[in-house]
Amino acid sequence: MSIACWVVVLVPQIYLNYRRKSCDGVSLAFYLMWSLGDLFNLAGALLGGLIFTATLLPAYYLVTDCIVLSQFYIYRHANSTEDTHTESSALLAHTAEPPHEERLVPKRICLRPRCIIVALSLFLLVATFTAHYLSTGPEWLDHVNLRHVAAQLCGYASATVYLSAYVPQLVENYRSKSTEGLSMLMFIIVILANTTFCLSVLTFQRPTYEYLRKYASWLLGAFGTVWLELAVLYQFYCYRGHRHCSLNSSSTV
Repeated sequence: MSIACWVVVLVPQIYLNYRRKSCDGVSLAFYLMWSLGDLFNLAGALLGGLIFTATLLPAYYLVTDCIVLSQFYIYRHANSTEDTHTESSALLAHTAEPPHEERLVPKRICLRPRCIIVALSLFLLVATFTAHYLSTGPEWLDHVNLRHVAAQLCGYASATVYLSAYVPQLVENYRSKSTEGLSMLMFIIVILANTTFCLSVLTFQRPTYEYLRKYASWLLGAFGTVWLELAVLYQFYCYRGHRHCSLNSSSTV
């Protein structure tokens, strides 16, 4: 069940972004940090020689992360271009030529997301090849047990980034007093996926000390984020009437 949940975890948010043609309400920092956590997750799984599903899933997550980040670029670029064209049309009623600076606005706005996606892609390639080299590479790594240390460091780095990733989204929801633009179903699926992942790891074999130490960082990341995901669901409950109030106020105006 854990695998089934993780396979579709981002589908509700991707579909919601596509339907709204917007990523408003979704924190870019949240997904960037989530992607970074997936990179550490994949590197740690390769270095630690974890079970096949624990290695395959973070690689799949990175693909879906790139889809969401591409939506940020596509929809923000499209919306900024549309807004600029609207402003330019209004100015043409008074002037024959819009200012030179105004024509450069779309390029400045879309430069940052484009650089982020390129940097993330390059980092993904470097991290994947490095982790693969270390996991299959020099024999001296086995003698000094550096591979195990590196795997644990990546695992705890992944857990730390995952836990920190929810903070920007929680703050953005609190400031806007709204969860509009977020998919509640996605967070429900994440809770189910993390819970079943912890259960599957604990029941895969007899939980000896060495076994638990090997998976401790991944259990920490999965179990710890459940509480933050519940906090997001609580925000859905607290701000559930905000969207209706906004719609009513806008219609009266």
